[in-house]
Order: sequence, then C-alpha cells, then structure tokens
Amino acid sequence: MLKMLENDILRLTVDTHGAEIHSLVAKDTGIEYIWQADPNYWQRHAPILFPIVGKLKNGQYEYDGTVYRMPGHGFARDKEFEFSGQTENSLEYTLTYDEDTLRMYPFKFKLTVTYTINFAEVKVSWKVENLDTKEDMYFSIGAHPAFNCPIGVEGSFDEHELEFEQTEANPLTSYHINSAGVFDGGVAPVKLVYGKVLRLNHDLFIEDALVFKKLFSEEVKLTNTANNHFVKVNFKGFPYLGIWTKPVKAPFLCIEPWYGLADSTQKTDFSNKKGILHLAPSKQFDASYTITIG
Repeated sequence: MLKMLENDILRLTVDTHGAEIHSLVAKDTGIEYIWQADPNYWQRHAPILFPIVGKLKNGQYEYDGTVYRMPGHGFARDKEFEFSGQTENSLEYTLTYDEDTLRMYPFKFKLTVTYTINFAEVKVSWKVENLDTKEDMYFSIGAHPAFNCPIGVEGSFDEHELEFEQTEANPLTSYHINSAGVFDGGVAPVKLVYGKVLRLNHDLFIEDALVFKKLFSEEVKLTNTANNHFVKVNFKGFPYLGIWTKPVKAPFLCIEPWYGLADSTQKTDFSNKKGILHLAPSKQFDASYTITIG
C-alpha cells in the first residue's frame, strides 16, 4: 500500500512493502530523484537492510551453536510492514518478529521506520527494540536508496560527481568485496579530485560496491554537472558508507549509510561479526539519515 506525504517543495511516496521509498519528486521541476526500479537493471528503489547488511558467507551464520540461513541484506526489505501512524509531515511503519523471522533470526525485535519531511529534506529514522527481557540481541541495519543518474533529463551518468563534505585521504581506500559478496581482505584505491570529488563512471563498480570506513565526512552530495541539480545524503554517526550501481551502464547510483558490513572470508560467531551491533534486553537503538534535494 502506497502512502504519500507532501509539502510545498517535495512529494514523497512510501510503500508498506519493505517500508520502502518509491518516489521523491521536486514539485517545482517535476524531477524524480528516486530510481524507478526498472527490472532491466535493478528492481528495487530504496530498501532497508535489516537485520544484516550485505551477504553472509555461504548464505548462513552461526549463533549460540545453531546455524541459520538468511538472504543478503536480511529480510526486512521483503516483509510487509504495518502502517502505524501519520501526521501532517510524517509517516510511520513497524515490523515485529514472527514465526517466519525467528526461523532466520532468533531474536525478538520491533523495527520502527519514520519518514519526516521538512522543506527540501526527508529524514529517515529507525528505532530497533529488543523485546526480549532476558536475552541480548545482535543486528545490523543500513540504507540503500537509489537515485536517478542523470538527475533530471540533461546529462549522463558520467557527468555526475560525488562530493565528500570533508577532504579525505587521497586516494581513498575502498574495501574489496569478492565474487561471493564477502570481504576478502583486499583494498582498492579510489582517486579523488582535490581530495573531495569522485567523478563517476561505471568502471568504478565492475567488481562491486565501493565500501568506505572511517570517513571524515558525514555527508556526500551527488551533482549533475549538466544542470546542477543535486541530492545530498547526511549520515552523521554511521561508521560505514557504500556506493553502488550496476556496472552495465545502469542510470542510478545508490548512496548507502550502514551500521554493519557483509561477512568476510574469515567467519566468526554472529555475535562477533564485524560491525555487528549489540542491544541489551529491553533496550532500543536509534539512528537516522537525511536526503535533501535541489
């Protein structure tokens, strides 16, 4: 079920399936900023990654002596959320554990996703609750919004630039993901212009996503240099950032703030997985990021 939220500047559409953004339109220009899930390239818009980010080695993990199987990026993106509230400027969705999730993930959770609009900004907020009163909970959560490239009708993918808020190490280290979708210990340097600007081309993504750790920046800006329209993603507090597109000249770019990472080739118990978050009984975790259009 699709719900719409709008103000004088933008129109946001969100689906209960996956609590996923389906559309983000600037009302003055009519520009659609969110990728429209063309199945010839990629059939999603902006999935929520929970309770893992990325892939598991061999599609499985071990916790407390038991082996579980779970698809890459977890199950939330394929679940029907409950539409749990609306105000003049916000939409709220919830997902709670059930028998199906417990087969994949042995934790009693509640995930609340709230979208709030303010002028040209969309704030995406997550609240993860451990509903168990005795057992600890382990999880990751991440964003995967895909933005149209080109932004607007002018220009091409290669005319877009991704500008980091702060000057970064140059070249910037990207951590290598192998053909099985896990980190293999390799790294790849990414050249920045003036230590801040990544000029896009599809060859950057031939092997997979660019994954950055320990950035100085807490915001990136994707700009179409052909018309100067842009989208900014602020990810303050997030430890990891992924940048991805299909290398087959797909006309979109995903900007992905993460609390968590894919597996590495060196497996450990789920509770010791790199980037995993630990939530004590009856406690909650809160995080948010913003998307600003212009």
